Amino acid sequence: MSRTYTEEIGVPEDGTGPAILTLIAGLAYAGVGTLQILVAFGLIGPIIGFTDLIGGFLLIIVGAVFLTGVKPLSKDEQEGYAFITVGFILATILFALQAMVIITNALGWYLQFEAWLGWNVFNDITPTLWMFIILMTVTGALWIFGKLKEKRRPGTKEVSSE
Repeated sequence: MSRTYTEEIGVPEDGTGPAILTLIAGLAYAGVGTLQILVAFGLIGPIIGFTDLIGGFLLIIVGAVFLTGVKPLSKDEQEGYAFITVGFILATILFALQAMVIITNALGWYLQFEAWLGWNVFNDITPTLWMFIILMTVTGALWIFGKLKEKRRPGTKEVSSE
């Protein structure tokens, strides 16, 4: 039994577009998380910013949440939007945590604490940071294009019967 809340929560009735976005985001997060785990275990050569094992597992979890929403969205079930929302929330939390790590490390470096003298900002730019920026940029662009497309559609006019 599928409920439709399209007018109440302002989502499209056709879930094909959101399902494709969710599939791409889920595969990207899961793939980058897997790559990060492989680098952390030393199975792949070192990549700057890909050394955090726990971060890799967290990216896979975010990817799994996105991927779980693909099936309901492809069936035009509005409950699939909950998975997109939770995926965005988790990605935002990971982004905020990584931003706080960068800020605190920069503060330690600025104050010249001994453990932070060799700190480099490039080591703290992890996939949780740039994946979120890409996700929000793509989502914002799709939202803007959707609004422009909506404005270009001719509105329906009522014709009087006189």
